[in-house]
Parts: sequence; structure tokens; C-alpha cells
Amino acid sequence: MAAKKTTSAVKKSLCIQINLLPPEYRKQSKDFTWITDRRVIWPTVALIVTIVCVYMLSLFINDSVTNLQNEVDRVKAEVERERPLLSKISDLEQKQAIVNTKINALKSIQVSKKRWVVLFENVSSVLPPNMWLTSLNQTAENNMEMKGLTFDFSEVAEYMVKLEKQASVEKVTLVTISTTKVEGEEAYDFLIKVVLKNDLGSEG
Repeated sequence: MAAKKTTSAVKKSLCIQINLLPPEYRKQSKDFTWITDRRVIWPTVALIVTIVCVYMLSLFINDSVTNLQNEVDRVKAEVERERPLLSKISDLEQKQAIVNTKINALKSIQVSKKRWVVLFENVSSVLPPNMWLTSLNQTAENNMEMKGLTFDFSEVAEYMVKLEKQASVEKVTLVTISTTKVEGEEAYDFLIKVVLKNDLGSEG
């Protein structure tokens, strides 16, 4: 029986079907086998996956941009809310700087005043009896030039030695000395350079 069935199946497979109907009455069957073709399925699946990934990435980027923009708006709102306080702090800092400048200026005046008081006391306390000073000029922060007249030549050297021992003086140098006439009498005109100490007047 099995052999007969096999022979019958082979015969059917070898049969050729011929449609004898006229062309206008023939029905053509549509071929949908391309749908199941792997050359179509895999590219289609890949395209769909790509579209989904791009869409999800776009959603993520848009969400991130929205969150960042909200954060920026929040920070701007906080800055605007605190702006009056920042302006007040800035004004107080400016006022403090002005006050500090005035304080430093007053301290400088106080130190400078004490500096000159000490200096003049030292200069006048050792001045010889036959000598007088005609001018005192500050040429630099710690340098001063003193011009004077004396009737006794030895008093110039004596004055320089005593002056150099004073608390305000660092060094004394004779720049020039020359003879002159004062009311018909011979005198000596001299110029002395004095280097003052850096800490003059800064003591308590």
C-alpha cells in the first residue's frame, strides 16, 4: 500500500497544469513570498530599531534640556531675590574701605607728627651756641639736608658727631662747607646730609 501511495504522489508531482481559458478569463494569483524573505525582514527590523532608538534619544535630550533650563531659571530667580542683599553688602564694603583709608591716613599723620617732633628735638638739643640752621629739606623718605651758619669752624665737626648719636639719626655726612660774611664777620656756610632711621616715630 505504501508503495502505491508513493507512486501516486510522484505522478501528481510530474503533472503539468495547463490553463486553457482565454486570457481575459484567467485569474492570476498574487505572489507574497517576498514578505518572508530574510533579505527584506532583517533590514526592516534594523530600520525599526534605529527609528525607535533615535526617538528615545530625542526624548531623553529634550527632557535633559528642559531640566537644565528649569535649573537655570531657578538660579536666576534666586539671584534676583538676593540681589538687594548683595547690593547692600557691596555698599558696606565700599564704606568700610573708605573708613579704613581714613584710619590709615590718621595713623600716618600721627606717626609722621611724632617722627618730626623727635627729629626736631634731636636736631636742636645738640646745636652749638655759635651755630644756627637756615633750612631743613626732606629729599627722600629717610633723607634730609640741613643748611646752616657758624662762626666757629670746629663746631661743624662737633655738631655732626653729636647729631649722629641721636635716636632719630642713622648717619651724618658733610656735603659742602665754605666761608662767607655775616655782618662783616667771617662765618662758615655748610650743608649736611642726614639719613634718618626707618623706625623713627613708630615706637609706642
